[in-house]
Amino acid sequence: MLKNIQGGFSAVDSSTLLKLVPSVLMIGAYTGLAYYIEYMQLHFDLDFKPTTTVFSLLGIVLGLLLVFRTNTAYERWWEGRRLLGGLTDSSRNLAIKLHAFLPMADKENRTWFALMIGNYYFAIKEHLREGVDFNEMEEAYPGMNEELKRFTHIPNRINAQIMTRINDLAKKGVFTQEQMIIMDNQDSVFTQVIGGCERIKGTPIPTSYSKHLDRFMLLYTLMLPFGLMHDLGWYTVPVIMIVYFALEGIKIIGEEIEDPFGRDANDLKTDLLATRVRANVKEILLPPGYNELHP
Repeated sequence: MLKNIQGGFSAVDSSTLLKLVPSVLMIGAYTGLAYYIEYMQLHFDLDFKPTTTVFSLLGIVLGLLLVFRTNTAYERWWEGRRLLGGLTDSSRNLAIKLHAFLPMADKENRTWFALMIGNYYFAIKEHLREGVDFNEMEEAYPGMNEELKRFTHIPNRINAQIMTRINDLAKKGVFTQEQMIIMDNQDSVFTQVIGGCERIKGTPIPTSYSKHLDRFMLLYTLMLPFGLMHDLGWYTVPVIMIVYFALEGIKIIGEEIEDPFGRDANDLKTDLLATRVRANVKEILLPPGYNELHP
């Protein structure tokens, strides 16, 4: 139980909570002002006492809207994770096959593939954000970054280079046709992954739905104090703040994970995945002690 409590309080550092603080405080201030006006009769003579049944019905509708919004966002998040998981597996599998097919003494090609497969993952994660960060790219050949800058779709260019080099090595007899077919099937997953990720990125949840949910939730929250203050008194203020905290928190989390490839706290850890894949691929193609054995 203590662990759960500590975990709950650790959420104070999360970006989600920081986004919620201003709006929760504003709702609290609004509820306090509404109570003061209603009960202190400050220049007004209000007798607005809606039945709780109204709020129960509205709450059900709001809950359904939030559930649909959150489920849709989570499906996008999970599909993105599944696609990146497939890319991780394919990167490792391609590296394993290259390790098996390439001669151990072929340091040039082993190093080139180790760098380019890692570069592909880094190119994808930034391609799905604001653009490729060339500071993260490891040059597999002189002038690589300058050459890549000429292309609009850099992941496609890197994938084309990988497949072209495999094809050239097959023509030289380094790979058999059967081995090339095996690697071609593995490499084709790269294209499928980037296509699936771009589909998620380029097809957001309709803006009209999000705006409708925002308006409905705001209207519900502004009306709710008048349905509770007659029974709860001043306790209405913290109760409304907690209710709004729960509703708005769910909505914000849904908005964050709707685009799972960004930099929000709840987005996929693409930077960690890319770093891990790069290290794995290098370890496969250039195992510990390789440079000492093949200087």
